[in-house]
Amino acid sequence: MSRASNGRNRIHRATMASEAVDAALSWKAKLGYATFSLSYVMQTMIVTWQMFYFTTFLNVSMAVTAVLIATGKIVASVIGPVWGYISDRMYHNALGRRFGRRRSILIFAIPANFVFYLLLWIPNLPIAVYFFANLLYWAFFAGITTVQYGLPSEMTENPSQRAQLVGVNQIAGAIGGTFLSVLNVYLFTIWGKDNWESYFNMALLYGILGTAVLMLGFLSIQERPFSESTNVSAADGASGDGSAAHISVGKRLVSVVWNFLSVLKVKEFRNYLGLYLSEEMFRTVRGTLNTYFVIFVLLLDPQTVSLATGVNLLFGIACVGFFIWITAKIGGPRAYRLGGIEVIFVFLAMFALAMTASHIPTGTRAVLYIGLGLFMNFGITGVVNATQYTYTFIPDVDEIITSKRREGQYAAINSTIDDIFSSAETIVIGLVLEATGFVEGAQSQPPQTVFALACLFSFVPIVICLVGIAFTYRLKLNRENHELLLDEIDRLRSGGSMAEVTPETRTLVESLTGMPYEQCWGHNNVINVTHKG
Repeated sequence: MSRASNGRNRIHRATMASEAVDAALSWKAKLGYATFSLSYVMQTMIVTWQMFYFTTFLNVSMAVTAVLIATGKIVASVIGPVWGYISDRMYHNALGRRFGRRRSILIFAIPANFVFYLLLWIPNLPIAVYFFANLLYWAFFAGITTVQYGLPSEMTENPSQRAQLVGVNQIAGAIGGTFLSVLNVYLFTIWGKDNWESYFNMALLYGILGTAVLMLGFLSIQERPFSESTNVSAADGASGDGSAAHISVGKRLVSVVWNFLSVLKVKEFRNYLGLYLSEEMFRTVRGTLNTYFVIFVLLLDPQTVSLATGVNLLFGIACVGFFIWITAKIGGPRAYRLGGIEVIFVFLAMFALAMTASHIPTGTRAVLYIGLGLFMNFGITGVVNATQYTYTFIPDVDEIITSKRREGQYAAINSTIDDIFSSAETIVIGLVLEATGFVEGAQSQPPQTVFALACLFSFVPIVICLVGIAFTYRLKLNRENHELLLDEIDRLRSGGSMAEVTPETRTLVESLTGMPYEQCWGHNNVINVTHKG
């Protein structure tokens, strides 16, 4: 076959793939993607109750528990780029070609995630068992989150369809969280709240449900059709035909590390990270401390934690539709600021409630806490929606740089950097509470510990949220610029010349990528460190 014929075939395949990812997604595919968030009933159980369970029923010290949890997240952060690297290149083996780049990862990650999750809730095991079970849980959970983060950009290039995926994802997460929280209230009533069996039985129930919905997602999600832009290994420089088979283990490790570091060269991705890390960090602080804040600062019971979480998440479902509309109307950065400012005021109100809790009747405290939680969840919904919507554009910026699709790479980086920062947060929180005299297994805490809990819960998220708001002023990628970017990508995919770029497009591409236009579309070493341009 002639070189010209090969070129026409590549252009035809690129055109067909572009049309496929621009078409409307079926509801089966959208609901399939939503199962990832529904499965987070397992993760919610971990975030809400693991530290409390370990320190209260397993008699593990606060410092050891904090280190154990943080170490697991660190492992996830290290292995995340490996999952991204592998999943982007899965078309080079029979499993990936049969099931797809992303779905083939789930074949291994889903069952392993369930087994190691369950081990964390079995009592009277050696600390070493909990330690390694926690490591492996987070390691395989990183594989699942890598797939989840990458799918909106993988499944469609249509901004409206991506917005719907982000919205469906949030609604599913709220439904899953509401189900867990409301059911927990009932389960605590019939099983009790002061024995380890209740927490183990709940963990087992949610583990089975979470794994079942993930399997449904495996059968339902949609992946980008194969084209030259999905053949990332062709840019690895292994051989003339792009085969990855001839890359040595040492070179693969170098490539994994380089692909992790090189994405940080992308200007718009660095700006996006400011939003993402701020959003994840202030929610991590709130999630880690929420149970302690309610029980030891507001002097309410565990059922209130579950009831408030359920009511707030249910309210969040109604907020998603509003923020899907407002984010599309005013853009991700402005929607982020709207939600973030509202959250800051609610945290200030939470601190005021904490300082006056001892003078307020128990029922009134519970109502005020749940009511403030509703307002907080409105703002959090906006911040999360704006962040996730903004992220779906980032792999498109990467494609104008590399001429390839690397959703897995960016999904892994998201997860990795988040795990690094949240691990540091967990360690710091544990050490601070230990330093203030936190007593494991106690029904109440010393006054200085109560005050430290109130300050950590209220003011640390406020500072982090302000950092995220500052980064919204640096972002350039709005809906109009994204359409212009996609037009340029389609033109180059179809064989267009880089020399024919318009001045407007050149300026946009350079502002998003942080590099000269001539160094884009694969004329760089972003994927392959040995490539000279």
